[in-house]
This record gives sequence, structure tokens and C-alpha cells, in this order.
Amino acid sequence: MSDDDLLERLDRAMSTPYGKARSALLEDVVRRADASTDEELAFFARLTLVTAYVMGGEPRKLLVPFARCVADWDADPGKFQRHEHTFLWCFKYTPNTLAKFPEVSLDQTYAVLDDMERRWRAGGHSMQVVHHYRWLVANHIGDAAAAAEEFRLWSTTPRDDLSDCIGCDPTGKARHLIEIGQPADALALAVGVLDGQLTCNEQPQQLLTTLLPAYVAEGMHSEAVDAHRRAYRKLRNNPGELETYAEHVLFCARTGNETRAVELVERHLTDLADPPSPFAEMRFAAAAALALSRVDLMIRRPQEPDIASAELSAQLAERALELAAQFDVRNGTSHQSDQIRSVLEAEPWLEYLPLSETARRAHARTKAQAVAVEEVAVGPDPSGSGWLDRAEEEWQNDRREQAIAAWQAFEREVPESERTKLDQARLLDGRGLSSIGQDEEAVNAWREALALYSELGEEVRLLRDRGRIARVLGEAGRINEALATGEEPLRRLIDNDEPRRQGGWRYSLATLLAQAGRVEESLQELTILRAAPDTEDDLRAAAGILQCNLLIQREQLEEAESAATAGVVARHELPRSFAYRQRGWIRIALDRPDEAVADLEEAIALATGAPDAEVHIAICRLELARAYLLTGRTLEAAETGEEALPVLRDPSLASLQADVRGVLVDAYRALGELDSALAQVRLLLAEAPVDAHPQWLGNLRQDEGLLLERMDRDKEAVDIFLTAAEHFEAAELPLAYVQAVRLAAQSARYAGDFDVVDQLLDRARPVLESLPSAEQPVLFQQAGIHWDLAMLKMQQGSISEAVEHARNAAEYYERGGFEGQLLNARLLIAEHGTTDATMLQDIFTTLPTGDESWHRTGWLLADRLRTLGRTAEAEALEKQLQA
Repeated sequence: MSDDDLLERLDRAMSTPYGKARSALLEDVVRRADASTDEELAFFARLTLVTAYVMGGEPRKLLVPFARCVADWDADPGKFQRHEHTFLWCFKYTPNTLAKFPEVSLDQTYAVLDDMERRWRAGGHSMQVVHHYRWLVANHIGDAAAAAEEFRLWSTTPRDDLSDCIGCDPTGKARHLIEIGQPADALALAVGVLDGQLTCNEQPQQLLTTLLPAYVAEGMHSEAVDAHRRAYRKLRNNPGELETYAEHVLFCARTGNETRAVELVERHLTDLADPPSPFAEMRFAAAAALALSRVDLMIRRPQEPDIASAELSAQLAERALELAAQFDVRNGTSHQSDQIRSVLEAEPWLEYLPLSETARRAHARTKAQAVAVEEVAVGPDPSGSGWLDRAEEEWQNDRREQAIAAWQAFEREVPESERTKLDQARLLDGRGLSSIGQDEEAVNAWREALALYSELGEEVRLLRDRGRIARVLGEAGRINEALATGEEPLRRLIDNDEPRRQGGWRYSLATLLAQAGRVEESLQELTILRAAPDTEDDLRAAAGILQCNLLIQREQLEEAESAATAGVVARHELPRSFAYRQRGWIRIALDRPDEAVADLEEAIALATGAPDAEVHIAICRLELARAYLLTGRTLEAAETGEEALPVLRDPSLASLQADVRGVLVDAYRALGELDSALAQVRLLLAEAPVDAHPQWLGNLRQDEGLLLERMDRDKEAVDIFLTAAEHFEAAELPLAYVQAVRLAAQSARYAGDFDVVDQLLDRARPVLESLPSAEQPVLFQQAGIHWDLAMLKMQQGSISEAVEHARNAAEYYERGGFEGQLLNARLLIAEHGTTDATMLQDIFTTLPTGDESWHRTGWLLADRLRTLGRTAEAEALEKQLQA
């Protein structure tokens, strides 16, 4: 194999994300390089493999290839001199790794540290990083005095280019300060670092994780929550982070978030099957044991039966202590066992620290209501039919439990032989009302009461039961039967029943009319009800909620918002939550997502803990995630959508689940979590119904292709874009078809398949020629094809052809009024199709001063002026651009 082929394989491996796949590719490169004659390439590939093992969660594997690197270096240092920095940087991995494996003796670790110091001194490097790793080992074995001295030297010795990065170095120092009881100093050390630019793969998530106990200790609770959410999100899919996951499990377990802690434990239990190191296994097992000891749940395990939390906690605690004992034998101290026992016996830092705004609101509401008990003066117990009077009064006042108790007291205290027919009918009313939710039982009771009321001539009571039966039939979807049974009785009750009952009957009529699709009539009844001065507040709120639904159906969103606002004063929390959800949805639709956020957070807080409200809360979370996304709060959007998804697994909720996945795709994409976004797109495609609209499928496939393109998987993207084009063709959307084909051509160009580009663009031309040539969208695509060809010719080095295609693109862009694209085309022409400065000057003078395009054009013009020997003008322009 040629060196060029080896370099191509090495480059492909280094562009693969850290993990076992990258390591396997590099192992192959090392084998091939060893078989070649290029010793320098083999040395560098082996160092790259060492880094891959560390960053990919397999540190135990680094020792053999690094030992070979050390031997090769020592045999002939001059041969590999240009890789000295990488060699010494990899040297730092060794003492850290050795400390985490109890089978490696301390003497061996100290020998590596001594060798490290010798090499650093020989090379004239700062001892700062050497003191760092000597502190690490002293801290690991519990030698407090040695750790303190090494920390002092580490902190006072100047940094150099072999020091850990500006994020990783303070992370270790912050850990030391927290462990010796100086959390404020740890936070002070980190402030400037977190405010700066961190480019290391491990930051800022490692530093934020380290600071979790310090934030809590200093009462910086919102910062603690933010650190947990930001750091864990960055870490959760990274290989080899088991030790860091343990810190997040501990944080949750010690802040009253046991459910969240268990969620993390379940997610990462699989990592215990192949832990990065015994030390990482020990730390995670201990943290998980603590979290599981505080709940009484069945814990899900991959490919194993569920297990009681207490049982798994005991198993993990035993394993953690067993590993700690192995470290202590190696170290000659009890430090690791002491550390693990302190975790297993850890007390909470706080009773409860809400991890989201909705959790905070729900917690505050629960605390406020803990002592809010309604006191009702009921007077002495009645006798006989007085119990029925009390039951009806309690029911009318919305005190359901007291009403049922009164009906039961009547049955208990009044023998059947002493009950009148009226008593029996009223008792049947109570049985029906008590059975709401058991429709058949309720309707049977009321129908039996109807016969008695008819016999007794109790007209109003008879009408009431007909209205009640109609309401149940309507809710069951038996609309025609409900109308026949109840419409006329409800209208009569509105006119003839007691005034305090009339509003309730009007609401029942409005509900029945809405169910029957008679929206206009329903809205009229609701308007009357809301306007009546004697309508109770709770009934007015219910009317507002129903009215809002009907107005949404008619797309009268402003009026619907007003109705929802009337609904948010409902006395009971679940209806109030529903009204807030309605108003939040409307405000998103009216492009006011910032207002929607507050409504939807309140909706979730109100419904939290309510029985049978899981789906309602999940829908609220869906809309809240959408609102967060629209207001730029992408992290919260992703986490809120993730909370909604598990609740919507029922096939009947598939459309809602698809909506959540769509929001998550956008959130993940905005967060740069492209793998997660791609996974959601593919789940949407896998779960798509057989009759899914081809336009929807085309949009999804196009999304998939765009994600693959951003991930530099251009060859895969080509076929995906072409599949999208097929869907758009089936949907009879010619412009969408052309756009998808152009995207396929673009990906082919990125992948270097230049011959394919022309073939693909040839597919698009006939479609555009069949469309009205003066329409703006057609002009845009016509221009786009020429622009795509200009880019292709530029890559191929055919500059004159590129300029000609850019001229054609500019003509179409100008006719269509596409100013931004026209500027790009004109700049290409000016830069590559002219030799003087005239065209660039003309463009520059038309651009807004300070604009991005102004700077871009200005620097091109300055370069051209210098090329033409007009140095003074170039320098003056550069000063203008830098001002």
C-alpha cells in the first residue's frame, strides 16, 4: 500500500468520531504502517491511536502502543523529532490511566512520573504539568500533605504549551479546592475560564460537572441546575464518561431529584458491562447505589429482568466496596474505601432543587397548597329526606365527596319501607351522579328515576335527568340520540329551573350543540352565559374554555385568546391548566412564543400530580418545547421534548409523537447534536403511516440529506436527496423536485464525484423549462443551476467556464430580485473574470458600511489594489475596514 493510501486511511480515521469505530480504523492504519517502510508514519499513527483510546473510553488499551512509542523514541529521538509535542502530550495520559487500574503497582506509576519529569527537564519544559500529575496520584491514595504541596507547586509554576488546556487545568484545581472545603475559591477560579473560549473536547462539561457541589454549597442553585443540564447533555452520548456520569447521578440524588437520578442510572447501566476502568466502575456503582437506595421502584435493565431498586442498590454497593478494597490494597491506605462509604452514606444537600421552570412552579404550588384546606360549615346531621336535601346542596356546590357521603347516609339510615317514591327517585339521581365515568350504570339509574318522576308529575326533576342522560350520550359520541333526548329538555330547564342551576344547563346545551357540529348556536349560548352577571366564576371559565376550542376551529385566534383568558380563572387546577395550554398554543400561532412560554410552563405546573393527566402534560410539553425553540432556548426545547416523548408511545397518539420528533430534530440541529437529529428523522420515517403524504416524506428525506451533508457524509446524502426528489415528483411539486436534485448534485460535488453533478443537473433542466419562465421561484432555480455549475467548474479549475456560469446566474438572480445571491455571483465574476479594480469598486460603493458583505468585498478590493501596485489606496482601504 502506498503512503498516499495510508495517509488517506489515517485522515478518514481521524475524521471519525471518538469511539470504538475510530480506534478500529486507527488500529488498521497502525498494522499497515508497520508493514510499510514509513517508520515516521507508523509512529504518528500509533500516537493518534493512543489518543483515540483515551478519548474513546478505552484507556486500558493505550499502554501497549504507547510503550512501543517510548521504545521507538528512545532508540532514535531524532527520527521523530517533529512529533515531540504529540509524544510528550500522550505521555501525560499514562500516570492518570495507571492510577485507575488496581492491578498496576504504585511503584510502576511513580516510575512513569519520574521518567516524565526527567524528559520534561531534558527538554527545558515547565514542571507545571508534572506537579499536576503528582498531585493526582497523591490525591488518589489520600496523602493529603503531598497533595497539598503538589497543588501549591502546580498552581505557582508557570504554564507552557504542554500544560493541560485552560479548561482542564482549572478543573483539577477546582476539584482539589472543593475536596478541602473551599468551594468559593473553586468557583472564583472557574469564573474567568467559563466566560472565555473553550475549544477542548472535554470542556466546559468536565469543569461544570466538577463545580456542581460548589454551586450548591454556595447557594448558587440556578447555576447548579444550569451546570447539570448543560454538562450532562454534552456528556451523555460520549464514550468512556462513566466516572463523570456518576457525579451527575450524585448531584440528582442529593438534591431531591431521585427520579432523575434513577433515569440516569437506567440509561448508563449498560456501561458497567464494559467500563472504561475499575475506578470509573467503582464511582458509578457507588453513586447508583445511593440513588437507588432512596426509591422503591422496579429498575429496567437491558437484556435482563427488571429488579427491585433495593436489591440492585445492595449489589452495586457491594461491587463498589469490593473495588475500593482492591485499590486500597494496592495503595496501602484506606482512602478509596473511605471515599466510597462517604458516597453510600451521603446525606442530601437540599430537600429539593427543581431542575426546570415547570418543576419549580409545581413545587411552589404544592408547598403553598399543603395547608390550604377548605373549611365548610355543615351544621348538625339531618335525618330522613334531609340527607337527600344535603346531598343535592353539596353536589350543587361542587363538593362531590360530601354529596356522596350524604346519599350513602340516607341509604344507611332510612329503611326502604320508609322511603317515598320521591325519595327513591332522588336517591337514583344520586346513584347516577356518583357513577359518572361509568356511563351505563349512570344512565340506567337516571332512566329508572325518570319513570318515578313521570308518575309523580315532577316535571323539572324529570327534565334534569333527561339533560344528564343527553350529556353522557353526547360524550359517548351518540350525538343524534343525545339531541333527541336532551336538547328540548335543556332549553326548558334554562327557562324554568332554579336560577342558580340555569347556567349549568346552558353550558350543557352549548356542549351538546358543539358536539353536534352546530358551532354557531353553541357560541351564542356560551356568549350569553359568559355575559350573564350571575354566572358563577367557575362556570364562566368553563364556558371560556369551550368557546376557545370552537373559535380555534374557526381560526378566529384573537377571539379565542380572549376566551382562553377567561378560562384561566377556573377554580380547579386541571381546567385552569387546559386553559393555559390553549392560550399558549394560540400565542405560538400568533407568533408570540415568548408569551406562550409562561402560559405553557404554568399549564404543566398546574397539572403535575393530577391523576390521568399524563397525556395532557405531554401535549403541554410539546407546545412548550416548540415555544422554547422559537425563542432561542434550544437546550430547554430539547429537554422538554424528550420529557414528552415517552408518554406518547400509544399508537393512537402517533401524530403527537411525530410532532415531538419534529421539534426535537430542529432543537438537536440547533444544538449541533446532528447524530441525535438524524436518529429522530429516521425514526419518523420508520414510523410513517403507509398513507403518508409524499410531500411530507420528501421534506423528511431532504432533512435527512441536509443532516448527512453537515456531518460530511456527502456520498450517503446524494441518494437520500434523490429519494426526496422522487417523493416531490409524486406530490407534483416540480420546484421542490428541482431543489432536491440540486442538493444531490451539491453533495456529489462535495464528495468529489464531479461527473455525477452534470448528470443530476441535466435532470432538473427539463422540469424548469416546462414551468412559466418569468415566475420568481423558477428564476431562482434557473439561477441556482448555473451557480451550481459555477461552483463545480471552480473546483475543477475551469475558471473561465465558472465565470460564464456565474454571469448566467447573475442574470437570473437580477431578474428575480435576489440581491444576496446576485452579490455572490458578481463577486465571483469580479474576482475571477476581471483583472482591474473597477467592478469590485462599483460593488463596494453600493454596500452598507460595516455590513458583512461590505467587509468581504472591501478585502477583495484591497487585495486587487495591491496586485495592481496601488499600495497607498490598498492601505487606506484596509484602515477603513479595520476602523
